[in-house]
Amino acid sequence: MNKNQQLLAHAKATEVREVARTLVDFWKGEKIDVDKQFLNRLEELDEQSIILRDSFGKSRKGTFTGNMRELNKQIASLFVGVKYLVKSYLHHPDEDKRRDGKKIWKQIVALGVNSHKLSLEEKMPSLQKLIEVTLLGDLKPKVENIDGLKVFIVGLRDLINQLQTAHRLSIEEKVKRKQRVQTTAQAHKVHRLLNEEILPFLFTLRKLDPDNYGKLARIVETDLKGINKKIRARRSMWAKRREEAKEV
Repeated sequence: MNKNQQLLAHAKATEVREVARTLVDFWKGEKIDVDKQFLNRLEELDEQSIILRDSFGKSRKGTFTGNMRELNKQIASLFVGVKYLVKSYLHHPDEDKRRDGKKIWKQIVALGVNSHKLSLEEKMPSLQKLIEVTLLGDLKPKVENIDGLKVFIVGLRDLINQLQTAHRLSIEEKVKRKQRVQTTAQAHKVHRLLNEEILPFLFTLRKLDPDNYGKLARIVETDLKGINKKIRARRSMWAKRREEAKEV
């Protein structure tokens, strides 16, 4: 077998998939009538190359963690703003506003004045309870009597909803990450399937039936030649860098 009838080692996952799809897509597009055993291998290659494709572009670990960290900071800032605003009304000259401010403050104290410093699991029940009693419960009219307080609490509610969504997505992503096939492992699997089963079979079939398999084999050889050239160039570059590093 010549040098362009195998995919060299150190091929990137994208290069492995390119060779696989070139072969499968041409076979399907040309509707080539192939040997039954070779057909089984092509169908396996088709399936495995799709799994390889689906392993690309995964969300990086920590994507949602970063979002949650930022949302936590914003929630803490708004909660502190709510506390300062309500406290400023505890000694308000207007008796009604002062009374309403005290009732809202009493609720904040009951739920925890440092709720924003707690863990996600600990803070959410307290903050959600605060949102419920101030926007929907008995304290709603009192909140509306404190200038600007409703804006703070509505903003807090929206951030809490975003945090809950980010937390849920984070959990879902962790589950998916465990279930997904790792790209490198899948690329090695497709690489072995190509070199050990598909390509030797294809080039043997070309010798036996060049009219039927000749064009497919030439297309694949052309693709392999281009990709192997890139791999050799990378190898040369790595070897050169190793030599330069030794000289330093």
